[in-house]
Amino acid sequence: MRISSLNALPAGATELGVVYASVEGVNEHSFEECLHELIEKADKLGATALVALQLAQSQFQWNQRTSLLATAIREAGAEAAHTIGSPAAHTDGSRR
Repeated sequence: MRISSLNALPAGATELGVVYASVEGVNEHSFEECLHELIEKADKLGATALVALQLAQSQFQWNQRTSLLATAIREAGAEAAHTIGSPAAHTDGSRR
């Protein structure tokens, strides 16, 4: 899996669209929960990577949220088995 905050599109990559996810809370689990949701949405588009990842956390007393925004891309020559949502794609061994 490749996730980058850089906005450079690799040579031969196809831009699939912008994906957005938002979850309640600003804590040690909210980023991972939000990232999981973002990856699921990108996977549905057939993405193999996310670029230009942006994090926004609002900590208003009545509405604490963690949000992520990124551009989903399909890299040239990327195989379906290595999409960002597949277990093989995660370097930490987790299944998302």
